[in-house]
Amino acid sequence: MTNNSNLLIRRATAADARAIAEIGVLGWQAAYRGFLPHDFLAGLSVAPREVAWRAVIESDADNGAPAWIAERDGRAIGFVTSGPPRDEDVPLPAAEVYAIYVLPGTWRSGAGAALLATAVNHWRALGTTTLVLWVLEANIQGRAFYEALGWQADGHRQEVDFGGFTRTEIRYSR
Repeated sequence: MTNNSNLLIRRATAADARAIAEIGVLGWQAAYRGFLPHDFLAGLSVAPREVAWRAVIESDADNGAPAWIAERDGRAIGFVTSGPPRDEDVPLPAAEVYAIYVLPGTWRSGAGAALLATAVNHWRALGTTTLVLWVLEANIQGRAFYEALGWQADGHRQEVDFGGFTRTEIRYSR
């Protein structure tokens, strides 16, 4: 648990599923505006994501994929989730940051950096030597965030199918 100038980072619980879903939808709509289709972003829905996040968080103990939530003044403002790497070529022991989002109105407040540090520190304490994450290539702001925190593009790319259109992601490692 991290507490830094009224910012609290704690393990997410099933009760946080709605807040995580809302942060995710609002984060996507703000961060990906201009390089994902407007209709796609406008059609994102909180309800199905809430159900999915509840299931993910409830299975956390079984699958080793912890999620953390950032709160400021008792309000959820961000989350990060991580777990075993999905790519077979990542040298073990390794972990992957699956998702990190912060409410757009709280960008550059330190919450994203604190969330990412929490995930990194968790995996380092377990002996992990390699961490990876995927980011949309066009997400220059997100890439700059990761690079400022010591992550580097490692040369791997993949096409992601969003159901009707694709975008390129690049992998970062640390």
